[in-house]
Amino acid sequence: MIALLITIGFLCTATGIAKVMEVTQPAMVLANRKGTASLVCEYKHIGNAKEIRVTLLKQTGNQFTEICASTYTTEYEMFSVEKIIQCHVSPSRNNVTLTLTGLQPNDTGLYICKMERMYPPPYFMNTGNGTQLYVIDPEPCPDTDLYLWILGAAASGLFLYSIIISTFLLSRAIRKRRYLTTGVYVKMPPEEPQKSFKPFHITIN
Repeated sequence: MIALLITIGFLCTATGIAKVMEVTQPAMVLANRKGTASLVCEYKHIGNAKEIRVTLLKQTGNQFTEICASTYTTEYEMFSVEKIIQCHVSPSRNNVTLTLTGLQPNDTGLYICKMERMYPPPYFMNTGNGTQLYVIDPEPCPDTDLYLWILGAAASGLFLYSIIISTFLLSRAIRKRRYLTTGVYVKMPPEEPQKSFKPFHITIN
């Protein structure tokens, strides 16, 4: 009878704590062009837990696929889980950051954080509402050789154009200088002095 009461009390305590525990996560996360995304799972009211387990699940319809899972202590040491999608776990006092690398466009979907208090008893668990993760297909890298050819052709064209303009301006300057400083000297005859006429009067008797 006493054992039954203890068991019922233990279950009630665990249920009560589980209701208090909260797990929150962002509504949306966008992976970068390298296929890396960081997801922060926050938790509250986990009590005096010494050992915590975090599991990241991907929901597809009614099915859940485990992406990565690991247990860590309250020393909060970082570690990695090697799978097709590499999961780097960085725990802290009130949250754990899951950094996913190697993501592909088909990894887009709803990801759920599952947090478990493993030790000391009582055990309890809760999950977040889920994060919609988007992985965008990166654009193909442009042809570097083509860009180099275009850049070289443009530079060559500008260089040739500058040479033509410089040659034209220099030629005009030389012709203008010759026109101003050279010519044929023609000796002009001296001007004849104007003859002076004295006025005279004609007297008529």
